[in-house]
Amino acid sequence: MRKTYLSLLLALAALTCAAAGSAGSPDAAAGAFIYRGTVTHIVDGDTLDVRRTSGKTERIRLIGIDTPERGDCYFAQASVRARQLAMSKRVVLRGDPTQDTRDRYGRLLAYVWLPGGKDLGYQLIAGGFARVYVYRDPFQRLSAYRSAGATAKSATAGQWKACGGPAPVPAPVPTPPPSGSKCHPSYSPCLPIVDDLDCADIRAMGVAPVRVLGSDPYRLDGDNDGFGCE
Repeated sequence: MRKTYLSLLLALAALTCAAAGSAGSPDAAAGAFIYRGTVTHIVDGDTLDVRRTSGKTERIRLIGIDTPERGDCYFAQASVRARQLAMSKRVVLRGDPTQDTRDRYGRLLAYVWLPGGKDLGYQLIAGGFARVYVYRDPFQRLSAYRSAGATAKSATAGQWKACGGPAPVPAPVPTPPPSGSKCHPSYSPCLPIVDDLDCADIRAMGVAPVRVLGSDPYRLDGDNDGFGCE
């Protein structure tokens, strides 16, 4: 009986240790991780593949930036610049506790730190290859990113010179939608009233950019210039 009791105690202790180890793993807490690896592929300006030291390859979505989509002005330049800065480099991937660990596509959300301690996302913003993008919650490096973005914009660096800003759109009068309308009153042109939309959804609808008239519940205006998904 005593031997059985001791066996149960040992089994319980092993389970407790396993649970504690799992809770402390890098993917257990949102954004709380540090990985190291080598960049193996540049998908576009804000997305890349990294082979971690464990041998696993991760697709990384850079936190806090947005670069032009394929077919948009400055897409090629942003992709080339990301390749110049990061391709084949040994990097450090750092999560952000204010953000999710992964996005809805399964991509790891991270800052990518280059050799010499340079932040890839910051470098792309400072060079005018990317814009600041807040998905849902403000991220830790938001202040530094916004400062770099404002400097790049005032110097008309990169896409700020080549592509300019969005075409001027007369500000519509934000009147309440008609009775029974399914258009959200905070945006023009019409966006549906749903739980959430992101810029990929807006571009797929063919209505980007949109004018932000109200509180921006869909968080489309990452740089707070009155336009979303430029």
